[in-house]
Amino acid sequence: MNQAAVQIEGLTKDFGTNRVLDHVNLEFHPGSIHALLGANGSGKSTLIKILAGYHAPTSGTIRLRGEAIALPAVPAAIHEAGVRFVHQILGLVDSMSITDNLALALGYETRAGTIDWRRQRSTAAEDLAAVGLDDIDPRTLVGDLGPVQQTLVAMARALRGLEPGRGVLVLDEPTARLPNAQVDELLDRCRSLRDRGVALIYVSHRLDEVFAMADRVSVLRDGKLVFDDSIEATNDDHLTRIITGPSASAEVAEHRRHREVDRATAPTLSLRGVCGTHVRDATLDVHPGEILAVTGLVGSGRSELGRLVFGAQRITAGELKYLGSPITGITPTGSIDRGIGYVPQERRQSAIADFTLADNLCLASLDKHMTGGRLSVASEREVTERAIAALDVRPPDPDRRLGDLSGGNQQKVVLGKWLELELKLLILDESTYGVDIGARRTILRAVIERVEQQGLAVLLLDSDIDLVAQYADRVLVMRRGRVTTELTGDDITVDRIAAASYAVSDAPPPAAHDRSEQLP
Repeated sequence: MNQAAVQIEGLTKDFGTNRVLDHVNLEFHPGSIHALLGANGSGKSTLIKILAGYHAPTSGTIRLRGEAIALPAVPAAIHEAGVRFVHQILGLVDSMSITDNLALALGYETRAGTIDWRRQRSTAAEDLAAVGLDDIDPRTLVGDLGPVQQTLVAMARALRGLEPGRGVLVLDEPTARLPNAQVDELLDRCRSLRDRGVALIYVSHRLDEVFAMADRVSVLRDGKLVFDDSIEATNDDHLTRIITGPSASAEVAEHRRHREVDRATAPTLSLRGVCGTHVRDATLDVHPGEILAVTGLVGSGRSELGRLVFGAQRITAGELKYLGSPITGITPTGSIDRGIGYVPQERRQSAIADFTLADNLCLASLDKHMTGGRLSVASEREVTERAIAALDVRPPDPDRRLGDLSGGNQQKVVLGKWLELELKLLILDESTYGVDIGARRTILRAVIERVEQQGLAVLLLDSDIDLVAQYADRVLVMRRGRVTTELTGDDITVDRIAAASYAVSDAPPPAAHDRSEQLP
């Protein structure tokens, strides 16, 4: 086998007492597409960030073409060494041309102290041709391009200056933003790069794409490398079991909640054929006292579904009914007035770090604390102290700046803001992502109390299938913008959710799929 383009030896990373990478050994070779898989929290993002120079490892070695590099890596040095990255967030400026977007990162061609636009456009055209976009005018605004073309522009930016057979391209969920019809085009470009000797590290959740083009696949779970072999040595069922772990279903089943939901009652929320940018024909009901989970991989549309319901994004087709009445032109303000709360995936969208705990906890309920046009400090303080005690916010100081708290305690405050309202529907989008297990339990316990005691309906949007399997009364699985599976009762298991989420498409599978009887 040829010399590894990237060799990782004993890579370990600790965040405090939490070990997120545990002595990982991996090799990535020129002229090969190497898929890197793992559930959320498996450690794959941390590994990529260490390679990019964003994190320093606790221990371990990284070699590029046999030479050990100094750690923590220096991003500029990594780039110069030929390791390039295309992240989920492409970092392109829609209002600028392709030429300018490439130049912002790579520099402008100059002559006599001024920009040589002819040379600049010629260089940009060469970059575009390298990824199959030779029919695109470099003067085109990036915002006028389709999603796959924008992704290819980001790839062109990353590939400039790479020597044949020596480059490494890391693609982090590159198809998450793409419509189904355009995925094959991107995969074809990846194959072309492989044939030119580029080593591709392909981070993905989508097994159909992995089996369509990967030469080798590695799986991380809980920071450990648990599988590393050629693609012919596995199949989709086998990989799904490896990603989720053999004992996950049994562990979750022991703690699964059992509660009867009266679905004969009128639903709190009803969607019929709702569409957005990526969501297509979403149809669902959420009943009083029910936790309906919607899960799926990156790009499945679950987060967009929450924004559509709350009014943070425009519904383009279909019908939304709330408490039995159709609603059109829904807005976040209108949703709050109707008793709909929304905890977004990014807490900075729902809280203000420079405000105090008291200010943040009362943001959504200011009207309740106004007397004669003035804020009642006594009313605000009463609510704040009650919420801090109920959610065990630490430190329990109403006047403490929110940004000074840990992530878990910040998330408690974000949730507490909504629980002060008389909600009928609460939308939770990855509400416990990145928080410690104690904070997670506190947050979910507070939600469940209102579900059981007040009949709160919850739309739980989460990629954590262990959490979904443990807390949901019903589960919908989304893939590429559509609801594809519904699970109820005893069918709500980690294995079934994972199988539906990672399901390979209906296209004819590769021969490796027939090897299930031979695999552990």
